[in-house]
Formats: sequence, structure tokens, C-alpha cells
Amino acid sequence: MRARYTAFTMGLIDFLYDTYHPETRSEQDKNEIKQWAEENRWLKLDITRSTSNAVEFKAYYIAADQKEDIHYERSIFRQWEGNWYYLDGNLLH
Repeated sequence: MRARYTAFTMGLIDFLYDTYHPETRSEQDKNEIKQWAEENRWLKLDITRSTSNAVEFKAYYIAADQKEDIHYERSIFRQWEGNWYYLDGNLLH
């Protein structure tokens, strides 16, 4: 999760795309990933809980409208060929 967050802060779109699980990767749009990464100024990441295949986190950022916001999510990861990949996530409030 920390690697994916860092990729968002650095605009590493190919890395983000490649770390989606192969089962869901084809559903992703690199342009949308790029837009989300670039339109926000990322401030910090807090991991609030984790299990063997899930990470709950808060990513703090300043949005395009210059308002501070928090992306609060529970991400699900699945292992494939020895590596962990982002499968899906649920927004939390």
C-alpha cells in the first residue's frame, strides 16, 4: 500500500496500473488514474489497520478545488505468482 501511495504522489501511472491484480487490471483506465494522481496534492498516508490481505488507510490530500480531504479506504490485495496486487477497495466514512 505504501508503494502505491508513493506512486500516486510521484505520478508513476504505469506502476499503479501494473500493481492492479490481473483479474481487475483490464477494468482500469490509465488516463483516469493519471488524472486522480495529478489533480491532487498528496500530503500523507496513515495505515489504520491491516490483515494478511487487506489494508485500511487514510490518504490526506488537497483536492483540485484547494480543499483538504481524506481518502479513507479498505483495500483488498490478492497474491498472484508470488506477488501481491491490489484487487479492489471500499470507501469508508
